[in-house]
Amino acid sequence: MYVAYHFKNKNKYLYKKSYYDYFIPALVCKLIGGIGVCLIYSFYYTEGGDVSNYFLSANTFVSVLFSGKFELFFEMMNFYNNNISNLSNEYIEHGGLYFSGTDMYALFTVVLTVPLCILGFGAFVPTTLILASISFIGLWKLYELFIFYFPHLKKQFAIAIFFMPSVFFWGSSILKDTYSLSCIGFFTYGIFKFFILKERKIKYLLLLVVASLIILLIKPYILFALLPGTIIWLNFTRVERIKNSLVRTLAIPFVMLFILLILAGAYSVLGKYLGEYSLDNILIKAVKTQQDLVRGQYGTNSYDIGAYEPTLAGISSKIPAALNMALFRPFIWDARNPVMVLSGLENLFMLLFTIYIVIKVRITTLLKSLFSNPLLIFSFLFAIFFAFSVGLTTSNYGALVRLKIPCMPFYLISLFILFDLNKVKFTRR
Repeated sequence: MYVAYHFKNKNKYLYKKSYYDYFIPALVCKLIGGIGVCLIYSFYYTEGGDVSNYFLSANTFVSVLFSGKFELFFEMMNFYNNNISNLSNEYIEHGGLYFSGTDMYALFTVVLTVPLCILGFGAFVPTTLILASISFIGLWKLYELFIFYFPHLKKQFAIAIFFMPSVFFWGSSILKDTYSLSCIGFFTYGIFKFFILKERKIKYLLLLVVASLIILLIKPYILFALLPGTIIWLNFTRVERIKNSLVRTLAIPFVMLFILLILAGAYSVLGKYLGEYSLDNILIKAVKTQQDLVRGQYGTNSYDIGAYEPTLAGISSKIPAALNMALFRPFIWDARNPVMVLSGLENLFMLLFTIYIVIKVRITTLLKSLFSNPLLIFSFLFAIFFAFSVGLTTSNYGALVRLKIPCMPFYLISLFILFDLNKVKFTRR
């Protein structure tokens, strides 16, 4: 905390960055979220779960390292092409692996957690606090990006990125969501610095590449959800620089066609890396989820968006239901435990704020405003793409609350920007 205070005071008073007032409160909130998850998994979810499994598996790796079995340790760390399933008899005495040897996404998350576990001396809370502190950097960079464009919205952006309960709670623990959410911040900041501001420094390119790789190896569908908004952001920034309004208007259709071609090419290239989240597999997974739901596999904590065919037309028909699920559910009356009650209150705020913005801005002005700012387009498209994929392929409220957190800051930021862009019109009315 001493380092954090020094860093905050240096930037606030020496570099006159007033938004650093939120630096310490945001970091403390992040740490409280991490401790809260530790307490929940220690005293409430005593039967275990993903958080416990990631930590215990990482501790197994650390135990193997400290026992002097270096060859075994490095073979285990080679998560992608190793023979980890056949090594179980050798490391079972050190604790065991709590994930399938074929689950590369989970194994990579364990590998990322191993260095943090070493720094935390193999203890649950210190390891969590170290991860929360490091992941906070990515979110702070995301905050600085939006502050660059809208410095007067520093309070609103701080609420969206740092102080939403589910985001700082589930986004601060030993989960894939914590890593991916932070990397989304680093990815966006790298795009902003390297391509938008054209600061051609190796550190920004390296930041962008590393963040992309981590996302690809943890949750590859997030990278695909980022692509549409990113490409539009980059190209519309160039269109904005055209001074002649007629030429600028004529250029937009060509830019949109170019973006569609890039997306098609990117999807064909990335499709083999998306695994279960490739187009073919996501349709199969969505239908399988529906079938499991009908059989009652998830009990009373499940939700149902209705039956649909495993085709693009069938999936498209579920866009409203999936978006409603991801952005506004569970409702307060869906709650079955204290954690779900907090999420229900948060979702109630999101729903009421959305209704307020739609009424205030009006549909025609809303669409015009969305396409008036490239950063707004990026933020809104990512939130919608991500929310749709999560709402469609998740059928359990407990998982939904955790999985949807990457889209929540971007969605709320989009609402704040829409309100700000139309504030003068509200006053006139």
